[in-house]
Amino acid sequence: MVDEQRELQMNVGKAMDVLKSDYPYFLKRSPDYSIYSEDMILTSSNTPLTTSLSSYKRTISLSRSMLNLLYDSEKSIIQNRMVYDSTRCQIRISFNAQLIPKNVLARRVYIDGISVYSIDMGPTVDKEGRKREGGGKIIEHKIEKMLVNGVGMKPPYLSLFRLEGRENGVLAGAGAWS
Repeated sequence: MVDEQRELQMNVGKAMDVLKSDYPYFLKRSPDYSIYSEDMILTSSNTPLTTSLSSYKRTISLSRSMLNLLYDSEKSIIQNRMVYDSTRCQIRISFNAQLIPKNVLARRVYIDGISVYSIDMGPTVDKEGRKREGGGKIIEHKIEKMLVNGVGMKPPYLSLFRLEGRENGVLAGAGAWS
């Protein structure tokens, strides 16, 4: 039981480390998917957008490709702040991105949001003593809040390319959680 708890905590720590290193480089490289369960789902406003790791990978890849088509990944900046909620077994990430367009006549885009990653806190070993794949892995990525150029977006958030609005963004940080 103690070893199981320790392994679960190690997996949660690994998930936090990977997310911390992946967020700033979202436009430059694919994320590390080893921290996700095969059955993980992507949701916004409690509506499932993807229902498996493979569809999540395709969605992230498509989002990255579209953003890289329009924005300069070397000049754009993504920052984040992470909090682990041990009561809910969730990792909450408040992020903001300043996207610099490749077209010099286009305007900068500011995206602020909150993502919540739910962790599978089930045992890492099954009843027969075999290692279980899901323990300590992310089972849900929920996009809770999204602002583009300071204007609140409505779910589903995958329509990110409706980028009209004000020039300057507003942060959606811990104080904006509702």
